Amino acid sequence: MLGIVIVTHGKFSDGLKDSAEVIMGATNNIATVNLGHGEDVKNLNKKIKEALNEVNQGEGVVVLTDLVSASPYNQALLAINDLEPELKDKVHVIGGVNLPMLLETINHQLLGSSIDTIASGIVSQAKEGINNWHFDAQEDNEDEDF
Repeated sequence: MLGIVIVTHGKFSDGLKDSAEVIMGATNNIATVNLGHGEDVKNLNKKIKEALNEVNQGEGVVVLTDLVSASPYNQALLAINDLEPELKDKVHVIGGVNLPMLLETINHQLLGSSIDTIASGIVSQAKEGINNWHFDAQEDNEDEDF
């Protein structure tokens, strides 16, 4: 089964997991790692390594982080660099996590998709899952003429 690790500033990762469980029910093989205020990033690196080992079942691991190039992302890359070569190839780190991305990851986990398919699906979901709606009173008034 795919392993999922969510690494964020504060307790955002716990909130994402909790929200996913409200929507989908109980989740499996997901670990959360939080970077607390003032916490040493070396401790974060250690926690990420522990989470990777906890969820690794040989089918790959997706690490979702909140910000690209911030401490959770960078420490995830460093933690993966210390893994055995055969596991490194089955780990993807994806920055910019949001709830739709996590739900996409869980769906792929349930389907048993390949790690590479999962990674591209998550990135596609992230790009397509953003929308902007704005009420335009002018347009609304024009519709009333019909």
